This record gives sequence, C-alpha cells and structure tokens, in this order.
Amino acid sequence: MSRTLLYVLLILFTLCGCKKTEHANCTCPPTICLQPYDNYTQQEAKQLSKVLEKKFLELYGVEFEFEVLPNKKLSADLMNDAKTRYRADKIINSLKKDAGDHRIMIGLTHKDVSYPYKGKPDWGVLGLSIHGTYACVVSDYRLKNKKRDYWKVVTHEFTHTACNYSHCPEDNSNCIMQDAKGHADFSNKENFCETCKKEIYI
Repeated sequence: MSRTLLYVLLILFTLCGCKKTEHANCTCPPTICLQPYDNYTQQEAKQLSKVLEKKFLELYGVEFEFEVLPNKKLSADLMNDAKTRYRADKIINSLKKDAGDHRIMIGLTHKDVSYPYKGKPDWGVLGLSIHGTYACVVSDYRLKNKKRDYWKVVTHEFTHTACNYSHCPEDNSNCIMQDAKGHADFSNKENFCETCKKEIYI
C-alpha cells in the first residue's frame, strides 16, 4: 500500500468521523461541498457536481457525496491590497471554518484569484489548496475552454486537498497533477499519469 493511499484512508476516516479501525467497514464517505460565489450560479454548480461525481468515481475509485451550497458573495475583505483580484488564500481561510470532520469545501468562482508565486506577491492562479484546511478554491477566469477544463482544475486542487498529494513527480504533460507553472493549459489532461495512479491507488 502506498504512503499516499494511507494518507487518503486516514483522511477519509477523519472526514467521515468513523471510529472503526478497518476502512472496509467504513460506510460514511465524506461530503464534498461546492460553494459557488457571486455570479457562479447554482445551476452551474449542480452541473459540475454531476460531472465530478462521475469523474471522481473513475479517478479515485470512491463514491463521494456532493452538496451544492447556496451562493455567497465574495466580500471586499477577501480582495488583494489593490482591490483588483480576490486572494485565493483568504477565500480558503473563509471556507475552512465549515470544513473538516466529514466535509471538504470547494469554492467555485468566475472571478480572478491570486496568490504569491515566483517572487510576485499577487500572481493570478487557477486555484489553490492549503494543506490541513480541507478546503480549496478554483477559478475559471484564466481558462480558455471553461466547459471542457474546469472539472480538471477542480480535480487537481481536490487531489492536493483530500489526498495530501503534491504535483506529478514525472512532470507529465498529460497528467492532471502536473504543476501548471503559471500556465493555464489543461487541454490535454484527462487522467492521472501511471506514476500518480500508483501513488494514489493500491
């Protein structure tokens, strides 16, 4: 069993609140809560949840439960100092109070989000996860093909969040877990590469 799979099992135990010692007996899968912001509509979030439900079962081999939460407004205090973008880390910090135990929070937005990167204090990003928060945020602002690729970015950030998994060690250009390195191209990514599959699965 890989170290990453052990992390996944431990996280699933924590998220579902299961006190049993064997994963096979656990009947409490974590709920993935989709939190749409501003003009990211309930209908869009519900459509995404259907796609993710199917894709996550294929990719992780786990049947997750999804919940679409009521829309929230991104408040001004979540913006950067210049008031031009929303800070991804601030959004995650606002989500984490509702995460943990049996809930993973995923913020969904059409707005531009940023985070310090490459020595720049305010780099525009597709999404962000922060270890230990059970929360992440994903924006389609920088995606060329939002309909085709948004679920892939959500999967990327969710894998960081729920599986405690870093980027693809092979830097495989076809792997969903490849480090984007500041580029918003998920066009050729549909699955995990073989190396990442071995790390995530038995």
